[in-house]
Amino acid sequence: MARLTDTQLIILSAASQRGDRGVELPANVKGEAARKVVDKLIRRGLLEEVRANGSLPVWRRDDDSGAMALRITKTGLEAIGIEHVAVAARKETSVRPAPAGGEVETPAPKAVAARKLSDTPFSALG
Repeated sequence: MARLTDTQLIILSAASQRGDRGVELPANVKGEAARKVVDKLIRRGLLEEVRANGSLPVWRRDDDSGAMALRITKTGLEAIGIEHVAVAARKETSVRPAPAGGEVETPAPKAVAARKLSDTPFSALG
């Protein structure tokens, strides 16, 4: 894969840090420059254009589809050296089926012993 420009790296890195993986373009990337950098990233499969919903920032408005947003793809995450979170979560999480009765047993909280400071003279504390 060809090297990424600084602007492309900034865009992908910022999107990777968002929970929704949405792209918010830097303030200094506007107009034709923004369109060019986004087009390149979409062609390379590093970004995808999706309908804007929830917290996704609106990238452009389309007459047919309405508000559109940009989101980093799995390929985009890999391009900047980040493992896809959904894949990582599956590896680390063991899933057990819920009990047959439909109730989920939650463990009781552990008791924490409080340290009694009133028995210690303040001069001994430091």
